[in-house]
Amino acid sequence: MYLDESPNLEVVMFSMNIGIKTSQNAVPSENSSASNKAKSPLKNWKSGGLCRGVRADKFCVFSNPSFNHGEGVSIITTGKSIGSIATRPAFRAENEEVVEPNSKLIRPYREVEIVGKDIGLVATREIRAGELIMARTPAVMVNEKAIQALGKKAVSELLIRAVEELPSQHRESLLNLSTHSTPSDYGDKIYRILQTNSFRTGYHDGNNPFYSLFTEVSRLNHDCRPTCAYHFDHTDFRHKVLAVRDITAGEELTIAYYDPLQPRSVRQEKLQHEWGFQCSCARCSADASSIAESDERVKKIHALWKELDDHSSESKASPEMAELLVSLYEEEGILGRINEAYYRAAIEYIGVGDIANATKYASLCVDHGLRFIGPDRPFIKSMQDLIANPTGHSKWKFRLKEV
Repeated sequence: MYLDESPNLEVVMFSMNIGIKTSQNAVPSENSSASNKAKSPLKNWKSGGLCRGVRADKFCVFSNPSFNHGEGVSIITTGKSIGSIATRPAFRAENEEVVEPNSKLIRPYREVEIVGKDIGLVATREIRAGELIMARTPAVMVNEKAIQALGKKAVSELLIRAVEELPSQHRESLLNLSTHSTPSDYGDKIYRILQTNSFRTGYHDGNNPFYSLFTEVSRLNHDCRPTCAYHFDHTDFRHKVLAVRDITAGEELTIAYYDPLQPRSVRQEKLQHEWGFQCSCARCSADASSIAESDERVKKIHALWKELDDHSSESKASPEMAELLVSLYEEEGILGRINEAYYRAAIEYIGVGDIANATKYASLCVDHGLRFIGPDRPFIKSMQDLIANPTGHSKWKFRLKEV
């Protein structure tokens, strides 16, 4: 699905055109000293020797079969890149030991066949708003530059090896993911699985974005009014899915593959073109009058964004406009992104010197952002600064016109 981790959920499609290759440093050689190897962050990683590219521009398969208590992970990237990734806290020894759990976690969902959607996930009990539903580590990660620099054949060869290096259970789960169309061969199947199910999860080595494949997370189907939101936590390397509202037993768990704050016609065209299906969610299949009302609310949201984000003296923005924006997000059911409205409301209120309402919305924004969007976002820091020192915030009374 090539889903982006950015707050606006825009899809980022990767290109298969040949591009300029990037440089790479080799991983430590086999004749490294035992003491250095023991201390090396790469001690639990192995390379099967399969690389594609020329000279220093090689992308290789690196695997860590002990990661996350034996689930394992395979990463297609450069030697320099894996050296950086291996230092992440999630890959420390205590997280890599194979541990047999005393009892399996009872998950609040199960896989079912859903008419018109293939396999999906439904709740097995009531799930409360804000509840963490799943937190999964990736099975396979691919450096975006590998996709840009190598052809489909080379990427497919690397993917085959990456999947082979996974422990059997994780590998089988990955191979059961959808391809949306019939593949021509095994390599094409794995490549299509990446195309159909991957999420863009960020700059794990500090320089390059990665596409990541998750097994259970990829079972979540699309809805233009999703019941869940997600983000990738770079601290523990887990893709977290949370309920944005109360979910009843038997109700499907869904996420948005594409920006839901677009008119129905735009959503339909994008989903058909990029994912090959016509969305039939309640928002898309409503009667003509309801669709027109929804599209009008989306239009108003975009107009309010433009006005509220204009911080010039000519802007007619006001706290009342920000309050309207909050209500429109609620009416449209775009609850996973309502922090966007809270943020603008906090800015408008601090802009007129209303500390009580500014800190109210700033707190709502921080709480929602930390839970649903992830901690490493600039808007959260801005709102925390506002709460700590309202009169010292950069937008303090900026809306008040000088007489």
